Amino acid sequence: MKPTLFLAAGLMLTLAGCQSTQNGYSGNHPVQRTTTNEMNTIVFIDHDLNRTDITRSIFGEYVRDTVKVTLDRSGIATSPTGQMEVWTMIRNRTDYDLQVEGKAIFFDANQVPLPDESMWRRVYVPANGTAIYRETSLDNRAQYFLLELREGR
Repeated sequence: MKPTLFLAAGLMLTLAGCQSTQNGYSGNHPVQRTTTNEMNTIVFIDHDLNRTDITRSIFGEYVRDTVKVTLDRSGIATSPTGQMEVWTMIRNRTDYDLQVEGKAIFFDANQVPLPDESMWRRVYVPANGTAIYRETSLDNRAQYFLLELREGR
């Protein structure tokens, strides 16, 4: 009986040690943390809003999606005075109201950050509804952007 118990305990410890996710992260670490941010993109920095967890084991992969908000559409426009304007439509996929905060970082033609990084601004998104987040650069040299979104605190 004791050898069987030790064998079962050893097998469970071995299986627990085999679980890992993409790029060496273990447990419930989001895949998005391992990707590089590109120019002109929108990034969820609060991984409780929108993420994909991949857990690998000897039994295969287990994929779990957490989706509180999605982005229906987004775009870039130029204001009449030459500033870049970035906007995105945020859709709440939950049955309760959410607060989402956004911040924009603007870059010049050489992809150098401009000093007009915006402050965190809150947008209220009703349950199963949509809201628009919009940010305008202060510098007319802006050519690229990076928009960061997180859940309101």
